[in-house]
Amino acid sequence: MTNSEALTWLQEVDGRLYRTKKKSAKPDAWVAVVRVPRTGARAGKLIIALGESAGEATSAAEDTWRTLWNDLSNMH
Repeated sequence: MTNSEALTWLQEVDGRLYRTKKKSAKPDAWVAVVRVPRTGARAGKLIIALGESAGEATSAAEDTWRTLWNDLSNMH
């Protein structure tokens, strides 16, 4: 997933992307945060995914989001 694709998907699902501030020679750490909405009696879920790039963190969040969303869809 490119950074552009990551930002587009995050906008579609109202997600957020954060990164650590560089204080050392270590590479940046990225965090994608996405909420899976509440459905019926099931509480919503918060996905927090980590990565070494914006695309990697967002891709991990998207994979989890799709799995959870498919599980919810199968219940209906």
